[in-house]
Amino acid sequence: MKKLFFVLTLFFASSLASLEKAPWFGNVYEFHFFSKYTYSHYRKINGAIIQLDKASNDNLLHFDLSFSPTCQWNIDSDLEFVATPRENFNFSSVAFQGRYLFKDDIIGDPFSLYMGGDFRVVSSESLKDVSILYHSNLEFEYNLGLGKEISQNDTWRLRFWLYGLLGIANKGSPWIKGEASLEGNVNERRKWALFLEGMHGYGHQNKINPFDFNGYAKIREENLDIGFRYGFRMNVWGTLSLEYKRRLTAKLCPENVNFFTVSYLLPFSF
Repeated sequence: MKKLFFVLTLFFASSLASLEKAPWFGNVYEFHFFSKYTYSHYRKINGAIIQLDKASNDNLLHFDLSFSPTCQWNIDSDLEFVATPRENFNFSSVAFQGRYLFKDDIIGDPFSLYMGGDFRVVSSESLKDVSILYHSNLEFEYNLGLGKEISQNDTWRLRFWLYGLLGIANKGSPWIKGEASLEGNVNERRKWALFLEGMHGYGHQNKINPFDFNGYAKIREENLDIGFRYGFRMNVWGTLSLEYKRRLTAKLCPENVNFFTVSYLLPFSF
């Protein structure tokens, strides 16, 4: 047990990729281990001066570990690997996040509200990959989440939450991101979510050359995605989820992208 705890501690300290967004932190002293694999496919890049020679089939492998040392604090770290036509299976990014919960509707507040921040280190290989929507080697983001649960018999049945952030990197222009999610819970056995995600960069360049590319720091990219997720709880063995996401609009980034994801969430404590 001590050896397992030591390994997990090393992972938590070193793995700083989809960071937690929902404004509910889970139980105190409980870890949440999250992993996912995403396959995505697209053929064209909006605003490209030269299009790709063939369709891009991309693979993302992601690991995340979060922990709540108190009711108000949550710390969160993640690690990403990618494989695309432009890079072999490769380390992509590592990130760390901290969040503080100001309001908690589970204990009687009218809504849940947190503020937080994260920083991310991105590999130079991924910055040169037009599929990877990162801006520079070192990124900082300041985020806020707001949500409300509808509960029945001590279990939430329906909840809605909003998420927004402002980002800045060690070079280039800032960006904003947002997400809106509606989620349902069926007897703690099945969970579903319908969500919208969007991003807008404030760079000044309005063209992309995918064969001579160095991140989105100076690109005025925009995108809006819609997705649906359905999860199956496997008793004490965690939750397995399937997700589909589609890019609705795109400006100066890959367009008409289809994302297919399999994910696994395991809460545990010592």
